[in-house]
Amino acid sequence: MGTAGHIDHGKTTLITALTGINPDRLQEEQSRGMTVDLGFAWFSLPRGNVGVVDVPGHHRLVKNMLAGVGQVDFVLLVIAADDGWMPQTQEHVEILHLYGITRGVVALTKADLVDPEWLELVKTDIQEHLEKTSLQGFPVIPVSAVSGYNLDVLKEALNDLLVSLPPTHQDDNPLLWIDRVFTIKGAGTVVTGTLLDGDLDVGMEVVVQPLGHKARIRTLQTQTKTVDKGVPHSRLAVNLAGVEKASLTRGMYLALPHRRPHFSVINTHVTMLPQAPAALETGQQVKLYVGTLETLAAVKVLGADKLEPDQAGYVQFELEIPGHFSFQDRFILRHSELQDNLGGGTFIEEGIPVRGVNLRLVGPKRLQHLFPFEKPQAHLDLGKLEAKSAATLETLSLLRAEDRTYWTKKRFFEEGLPIHPELIVLDDYVMGPEQYAKVQRYLVTAVEEFHQANPLTPGPNKETLRTGTSLPTRLFDHIVSQTPDLQEVRGAISRRQHQITLSDEEMEELQAILALISKTPYEPPNLNALLEQGFRSELIFAGGHLGHLVPLPGEHWTSPQILADIVAIIFQEEAFRQGFELGVFRDRLSTSRKFALAFLEYFDAQGITKRKGDVRTLGKRPSNS
Repeated sequence: MGTAGHIDHGKTTLITALTGINPDRLQEEQSRGMTVDLGFAWFSLPRGNVGVVDVPGHHRLVKNMLAGVGQVDFVLLVIAADDGWMPQTQEHVEILHLYGITRGVVALTKADLVDPEWLELVKTDIQEHLEKTSLQGFPVIPVSAVSGYNLDVLKEALNDLLVSLPPTHQDDNPLLWIDRVFTIKGAGTVVTGTLLDGDLDVGMEVVVQPLGHKARIRTLQTQTKTVDKGVPHSRLAVNLAGVEKASLTRGMYLALPHRRPHFSVINTHVTMLPQAPAALETGQQVKLYVGTLETLAAVKVLGADKLEPDQAGYVQFELEIPGHFSFQDRFILRHSELQDNLGGGTFIEEGIPVRGVNLRLVGPKRLQHLFPFEKPQAHLDLGKLEAKSAATLETLSLLRAEDRTYWTKKRFFEEGLPIHPELIVLDDYVMGPEQYAKVQRYLVTAVEEFHQANPLTPGPNKETLRTGTSLPTRLFDHIVSQTPDLQEVRGAISRRQHQITLSDEEMEELQAILALISKTPYEPPNLNALLEQGFRSELIFAGGHLGHLVPLPGEHWTSPQILADIVAIIFQEEAFRQGFELGVFRDRLSTSRKFALAFLEYFDAQGITKRKGDVRTLGKRPSNS
């Protein structure tokens, strides 16, 4: 539970009366009778324990108030009956409304100081002020912290709120925004905060972000009791080993390693307050509050130059201090000079910096989002941003997948995105349907264009084509295998209907190559020698793909018939049956060591011969030899 309300309206006195704990922990607060920073207390109700975050009410201390109310389940709005609605009441209600807080109670304090008629007038005024805010319908309960008047009624109303809270969502992705840092003699560094989502356990390895400092949880406390496990929505004191107090500050957060990313550029949807003191304009700096973080943020209004009071629109912020956001996380904006509330917003996605009225994308990170085979998009698509803003978390995963060619499961996992059933998943990779189809279209087109330019080859080299796409090998192989029009042919990618056909003139040229090779059958020419004779390399390789020619190691070329004749020799003659060395083979063919080695290495690769040291034995004889 968080408190809110104008200074001197009795928040701290009321909390002390409810809990028996004075949340003002600082000597300055106790001597001045004014809450300066966040205070903490707790008490028990029939339906459970309640942790309390008491916030300051002074106008100059709103930033401390903002650090306390962002993670509460419900709020206790405190208004003094003798003063009624005041400026900081209005400011705090604006903040609560922007945070979307819908559960709470209004405590009308100092009720014993006013007459009943005045009390009814104040109650009516409060209810009118709360209309059209997320606090509309909050019960207004007159109380006196001094006399104890109606404190039992207030506790009953708070107990009812505990009953109405939604079930706690537990997962393995904890988040704890740090609101205090201190040291305890003999224990070391301690941080406190409200735990969101998953559990924290003693001994667990965590990371302090955005520093990236790794730490280990030494001990945990909640409500001064030592526990082995911290559960969601509990106030925790976490004793950390491995980090020093001097490096930590409010606004940082604890998370599991690689699970809660932080961002410096974010795309958001912002709603301006009707009474905002100024417009939100491109180029200005504002103060942005999320969790317990306060940071300056540079503004880029998307699709316009500014947002006027009572307007809503899409805004990109570049944060001075990186912050953590999950989809639809809320934040508050305040004017950096006037120190007044401007409005609030929800996080949509990590952004790429944009500039200009056409929202042109800039920066090297842009390349991560671009499909590598077509002209890059030159602008930020506001239509897609609007669709994401209105999406459910599952639908968002489908929209986000289309932002780039492919993702990894790990990246989806880290961003808390589910795998939508329409997403295409292969091993560790995730693709959106549109991107998957786009890659398939590109591959078919690229291969077809290659066929037109190189009709005598089966298709582009597989690895060359894959390298050009920047796709991982496993993902590339999957896409090719799932593309009906494509097939792999001896290390090349070909369209299934593609056939290499030779004209009469080309067949005559191929016969001339075979005739040249047959003149010295055991001295096969290499590619350069054939090119020097005027033969075309395209025709030579086409002859190889059609089976008329056979490439040997060292770029030598021979014919199937010559290979069949040599195979017959080594399988029929006695000199080769018990194993043989290179010299025996060379002398039998009356050729040089270079040519003999080219034939034997080809036979080794085909399994026709088996080499062990300097000796080869016969393997499997080809069926056509």
